[in-house]
Amino acid sequence: MSLAKYAGISLIAMSASMGHAGGMEATALSAGFMFEDGSYGSVSVQSQTPSVKATVGGASATSGSVVESVTSTNIYAKTDFLNSLSVGIAYYREAGIKLDYQSNWSLGGAAAAAALPKVDLDVTTLVALGKYEVNENFSVLAGIKNGTASNATIKIPSSSVDGAVTGGSATSYIAGLAYEVPAIALRAELMYESEGKFTLDTLFSGAISAKTKASTPTYINFYAQSGIATDTLAFASIRQANWGSNQVSINPTGSYGKISEFDDSTSYRIGLGRKFGDTWSSSISYNWEGGSSATTTSPLTLSNGNQGLSIGGKYAINENTAVTFGGNYTELKAVEGQWAAGTFGANAKFSGNSVMTLGAQISTSF
Repeated sequence: MSLAKYAGISLIAMSASMGHAGGMEATALSAGFMFEDGSYGSVSVQSQTPSVKATVGGASATSGSVVESVTSTNIYAKTDFLNSLSVGIAYYREAGIKLDYQSNWSLGGAAAAAALPKVDLDVTTLVALGKYEVNENFSVLAGIKNGTASNATIKIPSSSVDGAVTGGSATSYIAGLAYEVPAIALRAELMYESEGKFTLDTLFSGAISAKTKASTPTYINFYAQSGIATDTLAFASIRQANWGSNQVSINPTGSYGKISEFDDSTSYRIGLGRKFGDTWSSSISYNWEGGSSATTTSPLTLSNGNQGLSIGGKYAINENTAVTFGGNYTELKAVEGQWAAGTFGANAKFSGNSVMTLGAQISTSF
């Protein structure tokens, strides 16, 4: 197992961004699989379990997490053509909102819970990606993304919104550059992902035919890794997204109104990988994202930034096949939801919340 191939063993594509101000990203695209030698494929399963609860006036307001658990499958594969061209595909759950106040709000009884939102929205994405090696050090990447929004539910009783959303798709593109020095396992890559815009048919209150608009943002992602000592590698990433320009909007009355209050986000990760002999390696990393405001008027915004820790291990079954497993624990920073004041006489405070993500992957090369 070469040094260059184990920086990602903590499954760093896993995201804990669900439920905070920086949008609804679930899994970030990683281009690392395109740098594997020869033909390569992997399948991973990740499970996110949030604990997102609220208090109102110091009293517990929830019986369970208002953000639901979700399990998703990610698939990556690539192969080489000629000496300098590689092509690959990726399939993953890019974004989603799994928000259910109605089943988990206890303060004020059933009538209060019924007045709060329920949103169930998923976007899975298929990517076709190509990499061309200009020379030993430089590569260019380009690709197409096709995101598919599944049939969804949007219920916001306080605004008399009860919508059944019909799924649809949106196409966007990817471009990138990479610089490598194989002798020291150095790789730096800069990737750009354009926004994908969805306009989805929606039936409101069982009778009004209208639209829901949602979009995934423009992402700019920088990743770097380098060997820093024998069998030891450092890695870091920065990911920016303009979520402020990509809200969820509905038009049951004929004009669009936002139901989200997302803000632009920048997330960071830094970590170390270590190889132990020919079969085992491990990594540890720290992730964080700054917040934008300690208060919000949107019940879809449930934290003000986050910080977390990932650990992972990788076991090489043989020269070509490996099993990877890892986990991430992320704390969600406190935010006060001002949307609750009119209903309960005090704002809803989300604090002490977290997201646990566990994942496992099997990969093979040939």
